[in-house]
Amino acid sequence: MKKTTRRNIIITLLVALPLLLGGLGSAGWWSWRRWFSPAIQPSEILYPTRGLDLSAHNGAIDFNAVRSSGISFVVLKATEGVTFCDAAFDRNYRAARAAGLKVGAYHFFRFDCDGRVQASHFLRAIKEHPLDLPPVIDIEESGNPAGHDDRDIRHNLASAIDHMQLRGINPIIYTNKGGLKRFIQGDFDDIPLWICSFTDPPGPDKWYLWQYTHRGSIPGIKGHVDINILNPAVKLDSILAN
Repeated sequence: MKKTTRRNIIITLLVALPLLLGGLGSAGWWSWRRWFSPAIQPSEILYPTRGLDLSAHNGAIDFNAVRSSGISFVVLKATEGVTFCDAAFDRNYRAARAAGLKVGAYHFFRFDCDGRVQASHFLRAIKEHPLDLPPVIDIEESGNPAGHDDRDIRHNLASAIDHMQLRGINPIIYTNKGGLKRFIQGDFDDIPLWICSFTDPPGPDKWYLWQYTHRGSIPGIKGHVDINILNPAVKLDSILAN
């Protein structure tokens, strides 16, 4: 009995070890690409209109310096879930406006909250803040709890979008390549896309914005910042909020 148990343990370890190492390797490769690999530098000739997405995590911001650096627009975190409001949203909104930047706002979509209630919470927060860009729904695995069925997530996302569209507001969806396959493709292909990709342009899909790095350096902001590109085929004035 002891020999059999010991043999079973050894066999189990031999089977599990490659899977464990493979998982660690994949996680390590993803982390290296995100935080340590050389950031790509998209052509400023091909992609001249640049912008940032910002929240309270970015600290105090000198928006005049940001504007002087060549940044054209900012998308500010407004809300998350059904109760959270970003502490810096109003302050950042007013300062960005005063600096002459185009301003948008985004809502971080929670997997564990009702979609319609999330949309209602978002719209209340931005009601007194006219936007130059359509409001954004940010949907991604990072920052969300695991264990939620994809069908439930898609259903809640559909509820949020329907709630906004019934009020004449057409949102943009932000996600990464994994989120695009898991949550968006097949159900929300008609919604304008803001895609995160650290390796190459998003391709022929209908994308409006491309987030190409989390490790940008911009005057007026301490630490790393996300930098985004407007699709050159999309005129900034053509995506003004309704």
